[in-house]
Amino acid sequence: MLACCAEREECHHSTPLVLSFDEALTFFPFELEFYDWHDNLAMYRSYPDGHREPLEGSCSFYIEHIESLEGGKAWIASIPKGLVKQARGYADLGVYMLKIAAMSEKARELLLQRPTLLYLVCEQYPLDQDEVLALCELGQRKILQHLGLASSRAALRFLDRIDSDFSTRSIVLIIHRLLDPDVMSFQLFRHYKNITNLTLQIYLQWPTLTGTPLGRHLAQTNQRERFQINQILSDVFQLGYRVLDVDSIKRIHAVTSYEELRALHDRWVVAQHTINFVPDVNSNKPYVIPFPGNNNIVPICDYQELEQEGIEQNHCVSIYHNRIIKGEYLVYKMFMPERVTIGLKRHYFANGRRSEIYTVDQIQARNNRMPSSETLEAVYGWLDSMKSLGYK
Repeated sequence: MLACCAEREECHHSTPLVLSFDEALTFFPFELEFYDWHDNLAMYRSYPDGHREPLEGSCSFYIEHIESLEGGKAWIASIPKGLVKQARGYADLGVYMLKIAAMSEKARELLLQRPTLLYLVCEQYPLDQDEVLALCELGQRKILQHLGLASSRAALRFLDRIDSDFSTRSIVLIIHRLLDPDVMSFQLFRHYKNITNLTLQIYLQWPTLTGTPLGRHLAQTNQRERFQINQILSDVFQLGYRVLDVDSIKRIHAVTSYEELRALHDRWVVAQHTINFVPDVNSNKPYVIPFPGNNNIVPICDYQELEQEGIEQNHCVSIYHNRIIKGEYLVYKMFMPERVTIGLKRHYFANGRRSEIYTVDQIQARNNRMPSSETLEAVYGWLDSMKSLGYK
């Protein structure tokens, strides 16, 4: 653990804002006392017998929640407005970020300059404010390095472009994966001015489109058109790979709108009637499975299982057969908390050799629907557990 450089003093001279909870609902045997900015936003648990103890971690309050309480607006008003504005977008860690900023000049600078970086630190150590304060004393790239994330200037610029409300943990999971120092997938977003929740959701559903003209178009279009594009993307992938033997991804990367994608789809539908489609000659070859599943996540072991998965889930996962045979891809099926198909992509070293590193390429529910946040956490948790067992 890093040593903490910040010094703190007990605060006794101001009248606290006391937040009282209905014990029948929360079962808390105490009240929370929040002191204002002049007392470094100190927070205490106050018990009926008079005992008080510091509340040193995140209290999971939203800024808007405190504002709705009696005296809450006055408490917020004691904080510099610029800091409050920066912290509002960070859900239940916003108050914790303000508390850290009240205790450290370096943290205040970080909240004003790169609030998402401070958020990642607070999210990593929600119950250890000493560790958060100590990390804030480091340079920003060293903070990223300590968190196990890519620490280049480009990674910092990526954080600057994130415009998310951080309302779900899945957003944090995506950011951590994009900043994986072994893969550095955040570079896919180098042409994006703003990276919104929608941008990240599109990345999860169609990672191969990120950074392409169609991917940027998807992030700017309305919900109805996104649904239309999703409906025909699977068909285009299938037609290209399995019927016409062309590189679907390369062709789709050149598409800039729904109209162009629809025109490509219609041309290929006509073309397939002139092709005598031959099933894959390697359909009986078993897949190499480098790491196991579990009772809930099961590996797809051959072409027949892959084909059946596509039929059951009504999507185009069978197009990945050749990549699986080449050792570039893995597919698993998951049953709980919902039925999804998981695609894992193998990465390469700079010299072109295949590494043993696999990352999530896609998680698709039936009909190519987006998975829930709970599902995302379960998938990434499983993959992390495989890494902890020695599998990459």
